[in-house]
Amino acid sequence: MAGGKLSPRQKMINMMYLVLTALLALNVSREILDAIDRLDDGLNRTISTVDQKNQAIYMQFEAAAAENKEKAGPWRDKALEVKAESDRMFQYVESVKQQVVEAAGGRDEKSGKLTKADNTSIAQNYLVSPKETGGKGLGADLRNELSKHREFLLKYVSDNEVLTTMVSTALSTEKEKMESSDLPVNWEVAKFGEFPLAAVVAFLTEIQSNIRNMESQTIEYLQINIGKADLKFTDVKALTLPRSTYVNQGDVFEADIMLAAYDATQTPGVIVNGKELPAENIKDGIATVRIPASSVGEQKWGGIINIRQNGQDIPFEFSGTYTVAPPSVVISPTAMNVFYRGVDNPIEISVPGVDPSKISASGPGIKKVGNGYIADVTSVSGLEMEVNVTVQGEDGRPKPAGKKKFRIKGLPPPTGKIYNRAGGTFSASAVSNATILAVYDDFPFDLNLEVTSFDVAIPGSPPITVRGNKMDGNTRDRIQRLRPNSTLTIRNIKAKGPKGPVTAQVSPIVIDIN
Repeated sequence: MAGGKLSPRQKMINMMYLVLTALLALNVSREILDAIDRLDDGLNRTISTVDQKNQAIYMQFEAAAAENKEKAGPWRDKALEVKAESDRMFQYVESVKQQVVEAAGGRDEKSGKLTKADNTSIAQNYLVSPKETGGKGLGADLRNELSKHREFLLKYVSDNEVLTTMVSTALSTEKEKMESSDLPVNWEVAKFGEFPLAAVVAFLTEIQSNIRNMESQTIEYLQINIGKADLKFTDVKALTLPRSTYVNQGDVFEADIMLAAYDATQTPGVIVNGKELPAENIKDGIATVRIPASSVGEQKWGGIINIRQNGQDIPFEFSGTYTVAPPSVVISPTAMNVFYRGVDNPIEISVPGVDPSKISASGPGIKKVGNGYIADVTSVSGLEMEVNVTVQGEDGRPKPAGKKKFRIKGLPPPTGKIYNRAGGTFSASAVSNATILAVYDDFPFDLNLEVTSFDVAIPGSPPITVRGNKMDGNTRDRIQRLRPNSTLTIRNIKAKGPKGPVTAQVSPIVIDIN
């Protein structure tokens, strides 16, 4: 860039380019250092959070020892030993950190940031260079102290493989490989060598964080050991054992409430639907509850089992449901087991002792609608069909509950009517303006039929076919000209229902004109 003969102007441009490049590199470096500083702040906040958690656990140790010194006292003492050693190690790392920071000029009084965050020589001299070469050798001393601390904690968690691995990994001081060399180097060289001061401080804070975290893991494990003599299990689940989940109205629902594992040396407190059960209802950790079945339908119930451990009541929630059905009797007119084509045949299905939600029905044209079923057999061939009922078993699979045969019949013939009468004497004007109806009289289904066509037979004239359900203009004129005592017949009436045209013949309407 600067070689050859250049004009003064070009030399100035090149010089400005070099300066700009240097400034850009400086900005990137500052951004990285700021990011490391924020990382260090985050680690310090984590340390504060874990420390607060640890203090709460130590208070629980004191409370347990105050209530039962013989059982909890030894574990409290071990926890305090862990606390003393962890505090010592934490402060030792803090003293190393302060020595390195002060040697590099300390921190800015206003911002609190390192004055020489990018300095690499101070950390190299204080932490990496051994005393034999004129360095301070603090890194080797820190490695030795951290190794002692690790071995101290391992004594307390030696019978727990997971915690042993966690402590060994988090507080490891083994040699490590560097990217620039395949040969392993000492822990302090890999940890602090050639790094800027800001990174070295963050690394030391990370070690402090690991010290507090391993302290927390260790004392939590010691706390669990307090109750080992009381509880011989690692998990607890509240169970309800109902004698039956389906009872009749007026009967009594009964169920047993128990923990899957329980302490036979104490009687738990049991609260059901907000009311505490009497002690006489509880035996060997099992409580028996009796709830009057007063309301019909699915009933929800639940509560809490309190068991005392380490000086405090530990609650275990439970819940369940049962179904209350009204007293019932089944009376079936067996000769009336009939499905009609052309309509939706409603069906109610129940199985005594089984929740309706666990019942299913199947068969040609059967479908569930609301709380019941509908049978549409319009397209079913044959004169019989079978309805099969299944119930959901405890394993979730359907199990046969029964089946029943039904006959299939067509709809009976409807009755033709005008003015809701099947015939009789009417005036010519009334007949000419009448609406022709097709009606099912005395039939179980309320069906609305729509007349689509009909024939009008007048004596002395050929029958007239009319579309729809009212007389057309030509037919009305001819009816109006009829003399009194004349007779006409409305026949060949065609109608359709909800499922299409009615195949049964509609009865004719015979009318006398007055």
